[in-house]
Amino acid sequence: MTRTGSCAGRHRARGVEPIVATILMVAVVVVLAAVLYLLVVGLVQTPGKSPIGSAFAAGHPVASLCGAGSSQVLGSTAVTGGCRPGDYVYILTVENSRVALANVLFRVQNPGGSVFDNAGTNGSFALLDATNHVAAVLVTGASLAMAQTWSGYGLTTTAPTYQQASPLATTMVIVIDIGPTSTAGEELEFVAFGTGAYSGSTVPLLLP
Repeated sequence: MTRTGSCAGRHRARGVEPIVATILMVAVVVVLAAVLYLLVVGLVQTPGKSPIGSAFAAGHPVASLCGAGSSQVLGSTAVTGGCRPGDYVYILTVENSRVALANVLFRVQNPGGSVFDNAGTNGSFALLDATNHVAAVLVTGASLAMAQTWSGYGLTTTAPTYQQASPLATTMVIVIDIGPTSTAGEELEFVAFGTGAYSGSTVPLLLP
């Protein structure tokens, strides 16, 4: 009886060993995956800075034409439109924002990731407030990539209502002057990059 019991115990021990080994293997894989994730995040995100993708998002892009009366040049009176009349534009809504105007740099890129550089001399980015007045504008020329924060702030040049520290509100819209030639069907993408206290970039948004 004693020998039979010992055999049964040995069989049970052998049956448990593969289960324990499997659990240990799963635990090791989970730990390795977590370490790899932290390494990748550390490479993408600058230490001490927040990822821009968690604080800003744009959406619902609409292709349009820049209307008469619009202007990219800020003056002593309020300016509307933020684009050159007759140019093709994309208008995007600000879906989420906890950043200031100076915390983002915008870019339009080709499907492969290179900067779109065929916008002509008046390619630009602008932010319009709820009254359609220009809050901030930057004319980039042919290459649609912001190398600096906004060059001008509205409502007037003599006493601007907006400045670098002003909130980029969800009531604002983004206007991209794409130039005198339509880019419909080219699958261009809009990307925002963080600057200042923010780093990284948003997920590319397909432009119609």
